[in-house]
Amino acid sequence: MESRIKDINLAAQIDEGMLAWHRHITPLTEHYAKLVPQRDYRGKKLAYWGHITLQNAVPMFPALKRAGAEVVVGACNVDSTDDAVAAYLVSQGITVLGWRGMSQTNYDENMRLVRAFDAEYLCDMGGELSMAYLDKTPPVKGALEGTMSGLNTLRGQDIPFPVFDWNSIPLKDRLENRFHVGDGVWPAFGQVTGLGLFGRRVLVIGYGPVGKGIAERARNLGAVVSVADLDAVRLLEARHHGCEAVTLEEGLARCEIIVTATGVEGTLREAHFRQMRPGAMLFNAGHSNREIDIDWLYQQPYQRLKAYIERIEIGDSFLFLLAKGSLLNLAAGGGPHGVDMFDHYTAVMLLGVAWMFDGIPETISPGLQWFPAHLEREIAELSIELQNIQ
Repeated sequence: MESRIKDINLAAQIDEGMLAWHRHITPLTEHYAKLVPQRDYRGKKLAYWGHITLQNAVPMFPALKRAGAEVVVGACNVDSTDDAVAAYLVSQGITVLGWRGMSQTNYDENMRLVRAFDAEYLCDMGGELSMAYLDKTPPVKGALEGTMSGLNTLRGQDIPFPVFDWNSIPLKDRLENRFHVGDGVWPAFGQVTGLGLFGRRVLVIGYGPVGKGIAERARNLGAVVSVADLDAVRLLEARHHGCEAVTLEEGLARCEIIVTATGVEGTLREAHFRQMRPGAMLFNAGHSNREIDIDWLYQQPYQRLKAYIERIEIGDSFLFLLAKGSLLNLAAGGGPHGVDMFDHYTAVMLLGVAWMFDGIPETISPGLQWFPAHLEREIAELSIELQNIQ
């Protein structure tokens, strides 16, 4: 299979100095990237469907390649790929399908190509890859899933292979989802818009761990934060954290910055856009780039004002859409933020893939399963050990 990327020459941007610094700030991933090539994974085939960024692609896939595994990498979002990283992976002999700014047709074709690969194992973000492999014969031996969107997609499906959920492990739920997304979203917002948050009214839609972190960080940066959620318990929790609990309609009419963080497609639709105050800034921080109905929005008159900002006319009113509805912290082209914070989760994926390659216990049934707790504990213990050494 041939790679489909933007430009192989971009690989030169990932030089040895950058790689050396990356190894320094991601010691957990580097630890496993040194151990994995010592194993014999010749004949093992892995398909990956996720974000292609410095945080999670380097050095995970080259390490698996050096161990003898065959890896095909596909981008799970039309706008989140770091094209220099994609080119670097191809230069290391890895097949990559994805680039920043893909059309939906490009995206769908890439999925068909990845699905045609006879993978034995999957590493998925969003559930689409696992869904594509449901009817493959023989079924794959195992898969990893790292998003709530993916879990929602896969629940209720008749899955003929085990899918190990690492989105719900405490290490990700309590750290990445709760703190790290919010830490990355607001610098991206500032870089795209040139705006601070002091005194601005922000509506966070969805108060799960991701929404909670986004709301808390916005408050710390001076915003007046409102929260809308279907769960009354979450709304009560939001009030305890100093946010105003509102209905979706109240928040849309009142707030100038609106963030979706639900992981659910179709959260905001035509009726909601018409309820927004004129000039509202709308963006998404959840995994799916369809939490906002961008298909309807792009049927309206719109104008590109600058990179990642479009003004869209809604009848007699208007709104500003950021990053075309893709998750802002990865799709806005500002470069990697918090690479060190993703170190734990690249380690989770790399160690999880190696564990599957070594042989999934026969006692584990098909369907959604917990990610092995002993692997999570190993990573957490190593993290504490390395931090104490530094």
